[in-house]
Amino acid sequence: MSYKIVSVQDISCYGQCSLTVALPILSALGVETAILPSAILSTHTGGFTGFTVLDLTEEMPKILKHWINEGIKFDAIYTGYIGDTRQFDIINEAKAKILNPGGLLICDPAMADHGKLYPALNADIVDGMKKLVAKSDIILPNLTEAVFLLGEEYTEDYDRAYIENLLKKLAVLGPKTVILTGVSFEEGRLGAIAYDKEIGKITEYYTERIERNYHGTGDIFSSVAVADIVKGKDIETVLKDSCEFTVKSIRQTLNDDTHGYGVKFEEVLEKN
Repeated sequence: MSYKIVSVQDISCYGQCSLTVALPILSALGVETAILPSAILSTHTGGFTGFTVLDLTEEMPKILKHWINEGIKFDAIYTGYIGDTRQFDIINEAKAKILNPGGLLICDPAMADHGKLYPALNADIVDGMKKLVAKSDIILPNLTEAVFLLGEEYTEDYDRAYIENLLKKLAVLGPKTVILTGVSFEEGRLGAIAYDKEIGKITEYYTERIERNYHGTGDIFSSVAVADIVKGKDIETVLKDSCEFTVKSIRQTLNDDTHGYGVKFEEVLEKN
């Protein structure tokens, strides 16, 4: 069976994140992937200075209109970094007009990490992301994004009850499934925990915690997860595949001090 999705996020021309991660991973995992780019950046915004940004908000409706005229449809829409609030309306139109019946809107609310919003983003983006999350079937926030969506204070001092309550409050916003990334209850272990609102089930998976920060690991996790989700894999497999692939990509990069801008996910794809 073939699967066709469209990913809506930016193109960082250098730096291994966003569409330059999503497109090769999804394609290699057997999912035909179209792109609706939200912006073109010379590099990602983490660790680089003087980067250029070309906003594509004006072009996105033209691309969407052409697809509508051609009768092009998708099994899922996968959204990531959104830099302009006008783009949320474009995504809503895409959901209404190019998503197949039963298709999924999957939102990675890529806007924050380590307790802070990404550079150039503001409260208006958070408000827009809340509305997008409300219309999504599945969301994949990290802990920082989760608390921004809920209007709560960020903390790294949490227990299982706090995380489970966070999952349930996120589900109240609208999505059927919430996958929270970057969760740890045990020293040396890190992973993801999911909540299925319809059956009230919590699922979790943890791997080795590697004490190095790399850009793009969230995009890698989400892209593997999206591939598994559209192919109908169970949530246990989704979490396992996404966590393991991300950790393997980090391990491939640890011995290369010149590669701090991203991780070598290509080498993991090659070995698979």
